[in-house]
Amino acid sequence: MTNARFHLTRRAAGDLRAIHRHSLEEWGEETARAYMAKLYAAMTAVAERPEKGLLRRHRSAPFRMVPAGRHFVVYDATDIGTVILTILHQRRDIERIIAGFTPDFMEQVAALRRDVKTKL
Repeated sequence: MTNARFHLTRRAAGDLRAIHRHSLEEWGEETARAYMAKLYAAMTAVAERPEKGLLRRHRSAPFRMVPAGRHFVVYDATDIGTVILTILHQRRDIERIIAGFTPDFMEQVAALRRDVKTKL
């Protein structure tokens, strides 16, 4: 058993809600629940072993990502744990989306790190 944790940005939490809603509408409750379990399993796995994800250092902003179903979990491995930045469908232009993260979003990530650190 591990104490590994992951922390969601507001964007990532919104992504999960949207994915769940879409899955419910398209495939029903059982499939939506199974798919969400797959996403949470991927987030837990990277919290336990953050090095597991491919480091995208050459990108506009460094980040790691792992596949989860038809999505990628995009995250940052930090000294306070794993911060899930966003969950994006594999068909999306991930680099363009990451490059478009606003300064407000990056400040949200920094604030999340500060908040979690003070609770530790």
